[in-house]
Amino acid sequence: MANISVKGFNGISPKTPPRQLQETQAQVAENCDVFRGTLRPMKGLGTSVATVSGAYQTIYKFGQDSTDEGAGWLGWAGDVDVARGQIAGDTEEWTYYTGDGAPKAIRAGSTSSPIPMGMPGPTTELIATAGTEPDNADELAQETRVYTYTYINKVGAREIESAPAPAALSVDVVPGQPVSLAGFATPPSGQTATHVRVYRSTAGTYLFTTELTLASALSGFDDTVDPELLAEEIPSLYWLAPPDGLSGLVNLPNGVMAGFEGRDIFFCEPYVPHAWPDLYRQSIDHPVVGLGVMDTTLAVLTKGTPYFIQGSHPDSMVVIKTDMEQACVSKRSIVSFNNAVFYASPDGLVMLTPGGSQNITLGLFTRDQWQEQINPESIYGYHHDNKYIGFYDNGEDTGSFIFDFDVKQFSLHDVHTPVAYQSLRNDKLYVSDSGSIKPWGEGADLSYGWTSKVFTMPRPLGMSCAQVEAESYPVIIDFYADGTLVHSHTVQNRFPFRLPPITARDWEFALSATTEIFSVAIGQSMEELANA
Repeated sequence: MANISVKGFNGISPKTPPRQLQETQAQVAENCDVFRGTLRPMKGLGTSVATVSGAYQTIYKFGQDSTDEGAGWLGWAGDVDVARGQIAGDTEEWTYYTGDGAPKAIRAGSTSSPIPMGMPGPTTELIATAGTEPDNADELAQETRVYTYTYINKVGAREIESAPAPAALSVDVVPGQPVSLAGFATPPSGQTATHVRVYRSTAGTYLFTTELTLASALSGFDDTVDPELLAEEIPSLYWLAPPDGLSGLVNLPNGVMAGFEGRDIFFCEPYVPHAWPDLYRQSIDHPVVGLGVMDTTLAVLTKGTPYFIQGSHPDSMVVIKTDMEQACVSKRSIVSFNNAVFYASPDGLVMLTPGGSQNITLGLFTRDQWQEQINPESIYGYHHDNKYIGFYDNGEDTGSFIFDFDVKQFSLHDVHTPVAYQSLRNDKLYVSDSGSIKPWGEGADLSYGWTSKVFTMPRPLGMSCAQVEAESYPVIIDFYADGTLVHSHTVQNRFPFRLPPITARDWEFALSATTEIFSVAIGQSMEELANA
């Protein structure tokens, strides 16, 4: 006697021939929740929480401390990377982004009026002229001074300071002798400075001398500050504005941001997101595609070998080539979670970790299947509930796939969107549906389809009856014998039902429903079903 009994349901494995699949695996699993053992419908999109106008590739919810789903939505037409600033005492939610022209910053109350992320320093030196010597100059020790100055932009509750101007020509003075400073330059177009800070060197170290409004400084300044009143050392000696082409902005621990341009990776001064010293720059041998983060490690995904850059401070970062020689073919596919970084490669979905990397879809897809069915260059990915959710367009079909890391199952979904955003604060994935922002998986149950493996019998057999155990009904089940559809049945209850008298060696079935299914049994007799 022979029967078919399926008491659990899993996802697809296109790489495996249909007759060699495990009993619980599927040839087709669309809109199926196969992550809990039973067969359940995935849910569609929930009710719209907001509307964004425009064809966007990036959306972001400003107002990270609020659970208001409808407030703060921003959008960009291109691929933009957004990161909240790690700034002590920040009450304005300073937020930075790259990919929309030069790097920019926004804050509460000014999201529609971004400012440049960094502050370029003055490019011309001051002119220092010694004034009249005091009467007792011959009795005083001479001092050699060098002057510089920085731009300051006091915006909101923050002060943004630039790198210093080139050093002025030195001037020799004695105590009590004033120095006239001229040549303060107007900031370049597109930059805003409200003040300047003047520094003068003593024993080779620039010390704070005074702060002036920009308007006052442009008229010149006479330095009569007593040496004992000089204050802190200049903090911004090596600070530069980020390069205009910076991309891929991400946050690392310890107050560090990272980005890239070409083959160069840049890091900001810890907790000073507008300052990007050139001495922190690292270079690798392949063009960079994007960045990911795991603990204090930066994953650099390239058009060749991925790299790790590790360290707790940008001045001591170490570059390490990973053990995975797989290029990244889609910047938007890069997702960081579970202390790992995931991205689309030509051969599959790759997981990078410092402890070892792998192609996690290697056992599911051949390279040709991955290229044709998913088209990895088109993938843009997100994570939600310990799942990688990727949207794709293979030229004929659009949709999404879900890989669950708890049960290592892969299934397809027919929802496709140009853009999504994961909110950790609300624990939701939001997608744009024709401009309406809707939460993923909070709508009505979707109609799903699940097709079994091919069950090959030792000899041609006739299956006379079947039974479907489900939470509710109806359930549509189609029966295939030797590859041909031989019967379609709408199951109305849990009782067994008869099949037409067909004999075949290869049997398979396909389910369509919107309800939870627990098991399917097919047998040669009612007695077999009772024992299934």
